[in-house]
Amino acid sequence: MKALVVGGTGPTGPYILEGLKERGYEVTIYHRGLHEPDDLPEVAHHEHGDPFNLDTLKEHFASAKFDLVISMYGRLRHVASVLSGKTERFVGIGGSAAYINPQHAENSIAAQSLPILMNHPTYGNRDINPFGFAVANSERRLMEMHERGEFEASLIRYPTLYGPRTPRQWLWPIMRRYIEGRRRIIVPGDGSHIFPTGYSENIAEIVLLVSDKKEAAGKIFNAVDSRTHTIKNFIKLVGEILDYEWEIVEVNHPIGHRLAKGYAPEASKMLDDTPLKTILEYKDVVPVEEGIKRTVEWILNNVGSFDQSIESLLGNPYAYELEDLVVETLANADDELNPLLERVQNELVIQEFRGGQY
Repeated sequence: MKALVVGGTGPTGPYILEGLKERGYEVTIYHRGLHEPDDLPEVAHHEHGDPFNLDTLKEHFASAKFDLVISMYGRLRHVASVLSGKTERFVGIGGSAAYINPQHAENSIAAQSLPILMNHPTYGNRDINPFGFAVANSERRLMEMHERGEFEASLIRYPTLYGPRTPRQWLWPIMRRYIEGRRRIIVPGDGSHIFPTGYSENIAEIVLLVSDKKEAAGKIFNAVDSRTHTIKNFIKLVGEILDYEWEIVEVNHPIGHRLAKGYAPEASKMLDDTPLKTILEYKDVVPVEEGIKRTVEWILNNVGSFDQSIESLLGNPYAYELEDLVVETLANADDELNPLLERVQNELVIQEFRGGQY
C-alpha cells in the first residue's frame, strides 16, 4: 500500500506519518522543505516541491499512483485536482473558518447556537469573507469530486491546536507571563469562554481513523478533543502544572478581549463532534490535562523559538501597566456601584416578600 502525505511537518504530521508506517504503508512525504523537524520519522520517499503551485504539482505527480492521499498543506483544490484518478482515498485537511460567522448569517440568532452543527451554512460569497470563502470553496470542490466518483474523499476541519511545535501556540502568552514573573492575568467576562481545541496527537489519531474507515468516505468531521475547559480553567491548570499562583482578574469590558488577545477567545465557540463518536468511535489518546502538561513542558524547553513572527501571529500586547490601570479603574467603579447594587438587592428582597407587589 502506498500513501502520500502533502505537508506533514507540522504538529500533527509526525504522528500521522508514524501511524501510516505502522499500518504497513509505503509513505511518501511531499513538502516545501523549509523546515525538517527533529521528530520527523524516516519514510520511504521524502520529496520537496511547491504544493501551492498547480503546474509544479502536475509535473511532480504526472505518473504517480497511491492508495491514500492526505493533503495537509498547500492549496487543497490543486492537490485534489492533480491527484484525481491517481488515488482511491483522499483525506483533506481544512478548518472551521468555512462556517459562516453569526454576523454574516441571515439568521444571526440561530447562527449563535452551540454547538455549531455539521449542517451549519458555510461561506458562499467571497466578498463577505475572502478567507472563509476560500476554505469553504475547497471543501465543496473536494466533496463534489467524491460525488463524481473521482476518489473516495473525506474532509477534516482542524481546531486550534496545542502541543509541541504548534505555530499559533495560544498557551504562549500565558507562559510568557509566568516566565516574566507576572502573576496578574486578565480573562474577558467571567472567564467561561470555550473554544475548539485539540492536542496534536489526538487530532492526528482522528486523521488516521478517517483514513482507516470506509464509512468515513463522503463525510466531513470537526476534529476536537473529547473534553475541554474554559479559558479560566486552562489558566488555572497551567498554574497547577507550574506550581504558580495566578491572580486571575475578570474584566467585564470589551477592553478585556484586547488585553487577552492570543489566549482568550472573544466569544465561545463549540463544534459538533457527533461524527467522531458515531462513525469513528474516537476517544482521546491523550487526556486534555496531560496534553496541556506536555505543551507547558515543551514551551519551557523551547522558549527561544518564540520569536517576533509568533508574537505577531498571536497579537497579545503584554501591556502590563495598562492591564493594572484597567483593573484599578474597574475596581474603583465597583466601589461606586456597590451601594446601588445593595439598594437593588434590598428592594428585590422586599418585592419577593410581597409576591411581586409593592
